[in-house]
Amino acid sequence: MKQKLNYIFLTLISILFITSCSNSNNIKINKNLPKDKVIIYIIKRDGCPACEYQKRVLKVKEVKELLDNYCKVVYIDVNEQEKLPKEWMHTNKTPTVHFVDSNLNRLIPSIGSVYPYEFRDAILEAKKELDKRELK
Repeated sequence: MKQKLNYIFLTLISILFITSCSNSNNIKINKNLPKDKVIIYIIKRDGCPACEYQKRVLKVKEVKELLDNYCKVVYIDVNEQEKLPKEWMHTNKTPTVHFVDSNLNRLIPSIGSVYPYEFRDAILEAKKELDKRELK
């Protein structure tokens, strides 16, 4: 029950402070992405409390180990980017986290600011999907 209340509280706080992102069709994408890693694009905004929380989640030992072994994280600051692809903006909120392969194909649905165990589960699910695609 306490965990559920914490989740509800974090969600409400995030909703209060999250701002909308710009929408259009172009973004600067790194073309030299590793093919064997889950690429995690985190669309963030300076001063966003939920974005700051998400940064702390990425430093949690269990999450950090998964990131180091299986992922490449790329931050996109909406204050520095003029354009973001519409197809990536499912909520128009920051942070928005996209799990993609090196060709920018979505591996799992995008997420927002989540607890460490939820981020860990998302990484594992994305890695499983990436491995499945590589076998084809």
